[in-house]
Amino acid sequence: MNVTNNEGQITVNLGGDLTSDLLNDFRSSVQQEIDAGNTSFTIDFKDTVVIDSMGIGCLVATYNSLKQKGGAMQLSNVPENLKDVFQVMRLDRILTIV
Repeated sequence: MNVTNNEGQITVNLGGDLTSDLLNDFRSSVQQEIDAGNTSFTIDFKDTVVIDSMGIGCLVATYNSLKQKGGAMQLSNVPENLKDVFQVMRLDRILTIV
């Protein structure tokens, strides 16, 4: 996982599947950026094939945290199989997928 800050726009490149193995790193990295005052996030799914229920829960929790602070989160490079998962769960109605 790689986190970059481009003038306040935080990009989190997952670099792999968003499963329980990656969640601790994801949570701590995102929280560190939120604590630093950053509230505009792009989560890059370029190298992601699988997301499990804990990963989905973590995305929703991150979205809610950012929304409370007036921030925003978008998902980029989401593969079709994961778009289908988000649509079935109706998460595409709250999460911005670009």
